[in-house]
Amino acid sequence: MEKKPVTRRDFVRMAGVAAGASVLAACGPTATPETIIVKETVVSEVEKVVENVVEKVVTATAAPTEPPEPAVLDIWFNTNIPDLTAEWTSDPDNPEFQKQWYFGGLGRQLFIPWLEAHPGVSMNITSHSWDWDLRQNQLMALAAGIYPETTYGEAYVNEFVQLGVFNTLSNEVAALFPEGTYGGATIEGMVYGLPKSSGTNVLFVNLDKVAEAGMPTDKLPTTWEELLALAQAISQVNKSEKWGNTAYYTYGPSGDSYGPAMRILQWFNQKGVPLGSNVGVPSANTPGAADVWLFHNDLMWTSSESLILQAESEAGSGQLFNDGVIALKPGWNNDATSVGAGNVNAVGIPLPLPAGGVPANIVIGNDMHSPLKGCKNPDLAITLIEETLVVPESQAWLADNCGIWIPALKSLLEQYPTYDKLAGYKTDIAKNIVRGTMQALLEGGAGPLPGWPKNGTRIWTEWNSTAGRIWKEKMTQELIQAELDKLQTTIEGLVAKSG
Repeated sequence: MEKKPVTRRDFVRMAGVAAGASVLAACGPTATPETIIVKETVVSEVEKVVENVVEKVVTATAAPTEPPEPAVLDIWFNTNIPDLTAEWTSDPDNPEFQKQWYFGGLGRQLFIPWLEAHPGVSMNITSHSWDWDLRQNQLMALAAGIYPETTYGEAYVNEFVQLGVFNTLSNEVAALFPEGTYGGATIEGMVYGLPKSSGTNVLFVNLDKVAEAGMPTDKLPTTWEELLALAQAISQVNKSEKWGNTAYYTYGPSGDSYGPAMRILQWFNQKGVPLGSNVGVPSANTPGAADVWLFHNDLMWTSSESLILQAESEAGSGQLFNDGVIALKPGWNNDATSVGAGNVNAVGIPLPLPAGGVPANIVIGNDMHSPLKGCKNPDLAITLIEETLVVPESQAWLADNCGIWIPALKSLLEQYPTYDKLAGYKTDIAKNIVRGTMQALLEGGAGPLPGWPKNGTRIWTEWNSTAGRIWKEKMTQELIQAELDKLQTTIEGLVAKSG
C-alpha cells in the first residue's frame, strides 16, 4: 500500500500525543504555555532527521463523562408503530396490518433502512390524526413545549412554517420534487417540508355517457366552453328517478373542510385569480374571480342540487360515476380506486383551460413532513427527512400497495407513460387514469391551497358558506362580486386576528 506523506498538521498532532504525559500533569485553571522540543523524530518516507518546536497551551480538561444516551427521535406519523421489528404483512389477518393499515408497511420501508445506517438512534413513532384534528394536536403540543423531531400534514403546514417552528431543508433536495408539492412549506425561497406522497386532479369522463349525448368520444374538451357544452348536452339526456338530470359533479361546499376547495380552486388558478397566496395573503375578490364563479355555477347546475349535496364521498361519487349518474368530474388519483373498480368505459384527461389561461392544479393527498427546531435532535430530524423521502422505493411504495397516492419524486413522475409500480390500483382503467395524474402533477402547475397563517378552519368555513350561496342562489356577476368583497374582508380580518 502506498504511504501518504505526513503533513505538518499530522506531525504537530503526533508530537502533542507524545508529550501527553507532561500535558496531563500540568492541567489546571492557570496553566501556562509549555514548550515541547521533539528531536530526531523519524517519519516513513522522510529520509532526513526532522527537528520541530511545538508550543502548546495546556488548559483545564473536564474529567471523562458517561457516554451520551442513544438518540431517541419522536416521530409524528400517520399511524402508531410501537415496534418496527414486529412483522407487518399486507394481509387483513395480520395483527400489525389491522392496527396500522398500509402506513405500517410504509413506516418500515422508510425507517428501518435509515436506522440501520444510523446506529445508536431509535424512534418513538406515533399518530396524531389528520386535517383539523392534527392541527389542534400540533398547536397543543407546541403550547406545552413538546417538540417532536418531525411532524406531518397537508393544508395547515404553512401555518406552522409561519410560526417559525420548523427547520429549513436543503433546496437541492427540494429540487428533486415538483415545486408545487413543497410550495405550501416554502417562504422566501426557504423550504421547510417535503412530500412523501402526493396527488392532483384530472377530469374523469364517462365515455358511454358522452356517446349517449351524441357527442364525439374521440374529441374530448380542452376548453371551458367545450366542457360546459358537453356537460349541458349530457344533462339533457342523462336522467334518473332519484337524482334527476345529471352530468357534472364536484363536492358541494359545506362545513369547515378544505376538501371542496381542493376540487374547485384549480379553475381559479388557471385564470390567474387564486383565492390566496402560498403564505396566506387573501385575494378572493380579484377582478375576474366572479367570472370563474359564473362558469362554475353553470357547470354545477348540469346536475341536481340533491346529487351535489349527497354524493359527498370519493367512494360514493365513484360508484355513481361507474353507474352513469355522474358523467364528468374533476378527481384525483384516489378517485381512480373506486372508478377503476367498476365496469365503466372511462378516461382521465387534462383539465380543460379557459381562454388565455394556463395549466394549473391543486395538490391533493400531498403529505408533507417537516423537522422541528425545538426538538432534542434537530440535525437528525433534518437528516431523516432528507435521506428517507428521496428514496425511490419509499416514494413508490403507497401506489404499489394500497393505491390512493402517487409518488412525488420527479424521477418517478417522469416515467408516467409506462410507469408500472401501480399494483395498488386494480384495473387498467385505474392505472391509466393515475398515470394522467402523474403527468398533471409533473407538468400541470399543481400547487397548494392558500397557506392561511391563522384561523384556517374558520376561513374555510367562510369560504364554504360563500361558495354555497353563490351556487344555490344562482347569483349574477354583480351579486357574486359583492359576496367576494365580503369574503375578502372576512378573511383579512381572520388572518389578522388571533384564535
